[in-house]
Amino acid sequence: MSLVDVVREKQEALRVRELAQILGVSQQQIYKMAASGEIPSFKVANAVRFDPHETAEWLKARYPVRSVGLRFPEARTA
Repeated sequence: MSLVDVVREKQEALRVRELAQILGVSQQQIYKMAASGEIPSFKVANAVRFDPHETAEWLKARYPVRSVGLRFPEARTA
């Protein structure tokens, strides 16, 4: 399952902590990206949130899915 699929399956707004965990980056990096407009986000009161469908489209546009099979050939059994 790709990152886009993981994010797209979410049914409610993503929190910074959750998105950081999914993307494998720090929460601070997510805050910086949101503040600079690099990643689509919105605020609810003072909390930063991410629409899962917008975030999935952002990921898809920014990091197109590549064939994993070409980079990681299956291990051969003896």
